[in-house]
Amino acid sequence: MALASNQTRYTAIIARLKLRHLRLIDAIVEAHSISGAAARLHITQPAVSKGLREAEDILGVRLFERGPRGLALTVVGRAVVARSKAIQLEIRQVSDEIDALSSGLSGLVTVGAQLVALPALVPAAVRLLRDRGVMVPVRVIEGTLDALLEQLRAGALDLIVGRLPPVDRDQRLVQEVLGQEPIVVVAGAGHPLARRARVRHRDLAQADWVFPPPGSPARAPVMQLFTQHGLARPPGYVETTSYLTVRALLIEHGMVAALPRRTVMRDVEAGWLRILPLAFSQESLALGLTMAADVPPSPAAQRLVECLREAARAEAAGLAQREP
Repeated sequence: MALASNQTRYTAIIARLKLRHLRLIDAIVEAHSISGAAARLHITQPAVSKGLREAEDILGVRLFERGPRGLALTVVGRAVVARSKAIQLEIRQVSDEIDALSSGLSGLVTVGAQLVALPALVPAAVRLLRDRGVMVPVRVIEGTLDALLEQLRAGALDLIVGRLPPVDRDQRLVQEVLGQEPIVVVAGAGHPLARRARVRHRDLAQADWVFPPPGSPARAPVMQLFTQHGLARPPGYVETTSYLTVRALLIEHGMVAALPRRTVMRDVEAGWLRILPLAFSQESLALGLTMAADVPPSPAAQRLVECLREAARAEAAGLAQREP
């Protein structure tokens, strides 16, 4: 079959080639025969033969040749099939995008996250979101509560996941509790306090500490640990919200910190950190969601909220099972 000129072939393909021709070619490739393709497509063999002749005429090339195992693609046919699959994939993606736009499940979801939510809760919720086929981009921004609240009010965040401090109604914020989170005092597994069966409060005043910075909801309970027991705050300490920094200071530099239990559990179970045997009398702080009251969440953000709720329930159940 003589090859047509590029312009003639392009004009013919645009005007005459249909998706049914591409699906028919795929069926012949999979079945290695006209009869097998007809059975797959639930049409007659003459219809398959006619469709193949049309496709080859439109493209100006022969796509198949008969071999010992039935019909086999020619060199040009293999190139056509490769492009055909790319075309069909693009059409599938267009269809998926239309579905997402029609349902509102599109666009970027931006989450402000505090330390307590970063190691487990947010990743688990994103995994659930993907498992449910919601393939929207999710941007996670870490920061202090004050900074995240400012971004939420400015419309730069869809929601905040973390501690739930008291808010006034005039702040136009809504909150939802996902659970209660206790604070535990932790040190590296090799720290002298980690090897004790009992740790006294006055022992803490002699340790090097990593404190939550001002503005963090966890700071007040940690500071109360010292004031309620008449202890002086250690003169040398580090303030940070970065768990990577805290973790390195605990494991490698012999410091002590008071952190949300769920933040440290993986490192505790892996043997890197130890929860010190010390009564922490302060009440657990609420963990949950904070959103703008006057801006309804997008459908995609609402789906992420649902996944955060489910992930929080599963995480709480898992922590309860691991407790002695």
